[in-house]
Amino acid sequence: MNQTPAPNDPRTARPMLDEADIGSGEKTPAQKETEEIIRQIPPLPADKSGADDNAKPAAPNRP
Repeated sequence: MNQTPAPNDPRTARPMLDEADIGSGEKTPAQKETEEIIRQIPPLPADKSGADDNAKPAAPNRP
């Protein structure tokens, strides 16, 4: 019977030393990466060219 290879080799994985401490308020590497990706998104154009002029107002919330 053949052994299934491990999907991730723990010897090549990054150490957890660069992870933020829980409750420290420090951002994790994933949060930093996400914020960088968001910064790369171009802003919307200032001129909406009337696209929202025909939109209906939101219905009031009813209990």
